[in-house]
Parts: sequence; structure tokens; C-alpha cells
Amino acid sequence: MNENIINDIISPTTDTSELTTEDRKEFLIETNFKGVRKHYFLNPKAIPLKVGEYIIVDHESGEDMGIVSGITIKQLKRENIDIAGEIIRKSNQIDIRRLEENRRIEDNILVNARKQAKHFGLEMKFIDIEYKFDRKKLVFYFTADGRVDFRELVKVFAAEYRTRIELRQIGVRDEAQKIGGIGICGRELCCSQFLTNFVSINVSMARDQNLFVKPEKFSGACGKLQCCLKYEHDFYLEQKDGIPDTGSVLMTDKGKATISFIDVFHETVTLDYEGGETLIMPKPELIAKLEKNFKVIKNSRDENSRTENGCAGCPKGNFLSYDENEGKEKIVSAGKRNPQQTQDRRNKPVKKGE
Repeated sequence: MNENIINDIISPTTDTSELTTEDRKEFLIETNFKGVRKHYFLNPKAIPLKVGEYIIVDHESGEDMGIVSGITIKQLKRENIDIAGEIIRKSNQIDIRRLEENRRIEDNILVNARKQAKHFGLEMKFIDIEYKFDRKKLVFYFTADGRVDFRELVKVFAAEYRTRIELRQIGVRDEAQKIGGIGICGRELCCSQFLTNFVSINVSMARDQNLFVKPEKFSGACGKLQCCLKYEHDFYLEQKDGIPDTGSVLMTDKGKATISFIDVFHETVTLDYEGGETLIMPKPELIAKLEKNFKVIKNSRDENSRTENGCAGCPKGNFLSYDENEGKEKIVSAGKRNPQQTQDRRNKPVKKGE
């Protein structure tokens, strides 16, 4: 392969029709199926493909049909990527009509599945049905609070639909992904639009971004913390790198000062002195002084390995909150607690090891 060809295909493309047979084999084909289910497939037959085309693939011991969503050279993909199978051929109009027919059948099966669950008295909620393209497998997605004995239900489904039956219990985040909806931002839910893998989201991500932690404010349609808290989290950690957390106490040339707020956008740090003076210092200047004459007396993160909410390493600093009465954002101290909650905690019996 000459240097020009390498330069042409070293980055992701949307069309392999003009490449040679050997060059087409160097790409992984990203394929989307029903919902946001996505897998990667090899193209050993060197079939010329374009993004947006329907293809038939060999997946889970059967044929499935999806749409090409990306074409990426193998070397650019992470080494631990899972290869789901191989591409068999391009789809034709007959295949597309069959896929549409499968979708109509799935709607009828979903209604029947819910009736059967009620008939057997099972505490389960069927969310979605997926009929594989070759109709050799029927997957039922459901939610339940605990384990469900659905053995008799599977027998009924197998006898009625004459195919392989699989019941998969999913969580509330997967349920929101399949059903879809509108988030509090006014846009379609990220999980039903482009997210394929769920990462762990915790309260500390909101704290690291100077957000006032209210469950109702940061909970998504699934009831869990919003996935978008992860999007800018790395940026905030990078901006705060090299400086102590909010709530930390420093010994400066003017005396003791507490870091009350870190503005990651303007790259400034607010210092509150014991005498009541407030100083807003540029981040680079503070880092330079910490290397010379400033000393960290108390680091809020190191001082308490466990905070009252059980979050290890959550800073006890200040957060931005929206004041509905004043109609603007303001800095709120994390140390301000509800007196009644504080009293209840004091009256709570302490167990050994706490």
C-alpha cells in the first residue's frame, strides 16, 4: 500500500466504495440496531459500504439487520473493543420490509406479554421487545424490584411464538433509554439519543463542579443522577489541579485565609481572611505562592475521609445555588445544615465502628 493510500484511510470515513478490496478489510463497521444498541463488525468480504446503509450481519448465532453508523480503521479503535461478528451482505428492499414487519409484530407481542405477566401474577413490567431479523430469537426486556420466577411464562411464550425466548431484566437507566423522553434541559434524553454505555455518576461530581447538590435538581428521568454531570467533570478537575479544595485553610503573608470559592472559568480563587477581608487571586499566582511562602494548614479533603453524606473525598466548600427570591445565583456554604437534621443526627445512636 503506497503512502497516499495510507493517508487517505488512516482516519474514519463514511464511504469505502472507492477503496481497494484489501483496504476495505482494514475497517471496523459500527452498526446500530433497535434503540441505541451498537456493535462493531468485521468486513472480510470487502463489501463497499456507506454510512446510512442497511446491512445483514452474523450476530449471536443468527442473522440480524442494522444500519451502518460509522466506518473506522482497526488500528484507531481501542484494543479491547469487542467484535460482534462479520458482515454477510447489504440489505435489499425485501429485507427492509421484513424489518418493518418485525417491528409491527413486536408491538403486538409487547401487549400480550403484559397481559400474560398480569395473568400469572408476576411483579414485572415489560418495557420492550426485540425480534431478531431471522426470527430465531425473541428478547423480552423487563424491570422488576427483585428476582422474578418466570419459568412458566417462558414456556407459554415458547409454545406461542415457536422460537428461542430470552427474558432480560434491566435497570431504571436502561428503561429510560428504551422509552425515551425529554430532560429538564428541554432536549431529548442523552441515553436514548447517543449514550450506549452508562458510567458511574456520584454526588462528588456535582460538588467538584461547584453545584449545590439537590437530588430533585440533578435527577434524570430514571430517578438517578443525570449522566451529563460527567461531561464537564474532567474539565473542572483539570482546572482545580494544583490548588487545595474549597474550605482549606492557608497560612499567607497576611495571616490565615480560607479558600471560599474557586472560579474555574475566570481561573481565580477567593480567599477569606480572619479579619473579614476578601481577596480574589488568580490561580497561577496562588500556585506560585504555594510553592514559595504560602502553606496549607488544613486541606478540607484530607481532613475528613468521610463526610456526613458518606462521600469520601467530597470537599466541604461553597457551591453555586439559584435563589428563587432574588432571581440570581449566589454562593452557599456547604456547612449550613438544617438545624432539625443536625439535631436528629446528634440524637441518633452511634454503633460500633462508626
